[in-house]
Amino acid sequence: MISVIGSLPLVGQLHFLVGVICLLAGATAFMVRKGRHPHRLAGRVFAVCMLLLCASGLYMSLSRSILFTAFLALLAGHAVTTGWMAAARITGLAERVAAGAISLVAIAAAGSGLLVANLPSGTLNDLPPVAFYSLGGVALWIAGIDVLALRRGSADDRQRLTRHIWRMGFALFIASFIFFFGNNNVLPPVLRSPIALLAPVLIVIGLTLYASVRMRFCRRPAFPSGMKMQGRRKEAG
Repeated sequence: MISVIGSLPLVGQLHFLVGVICLLAGATAFMVRKGRHPHRLAGRVFAVCMLLLCASGLYMSLSRSILFTAFLALLAGHAVTTGWMAAARITGLAERVAAGAISLVAIAAAGSGLLVANLPSGTLNDLPPVAFYSLGGVALWIAGIDVLALRRGSADDRQRLTRHIWRMGFALFIASFIFFFGNNNVLPPVLRSPIALLAPVLIVIGLTLYASVRMRFCRRPAFPSGMKMQGRRKEAG
């Protein structure tokens, strides 16, 4: 494992290291009690590392002409950014810019699928057009949610924090999926079995669904106490 990582270029080594920290911080943020210092610290570390991971992943994807992972990096970057915006109550122009950005990603991904369909091989990096159409569909779905949120106006605490949870969970899902299935050659052989690779990804999906449903529909959702008090102070002012 160490020899494989050491053979990577410096950007690749940093990308792997940041990815490990990102996964650990993201899992910690989901598992500890919300609103307490460990949760806030883990959340900040996850957000920063996730943005660094997306930036380095986008750079390596474009430098190697791997378009599919470039779109994944953009999707994950949008998810973690808008998830942080929801927790920080950032609205207005930033929301409109985010909605426009993910709409462009949707158009670009769908357009790439059309281009791939017209290639003689019918594939790009061994991926068929449907792979790019799928990414475009996901991006379009997220763009639709963003546009509806803009039309609805200000969100209450349940809506805002549910958005925060599932966006961060979606970013963590992308990171975990790429880490365990896209670069598993750097993992020790014992962690390369289908069950060992699939289990962390399924856990991320389960935690995201559980926390989102609990926040949105339970009578007493686990509001992050620090965020709730901050909102009350702003409303009182």
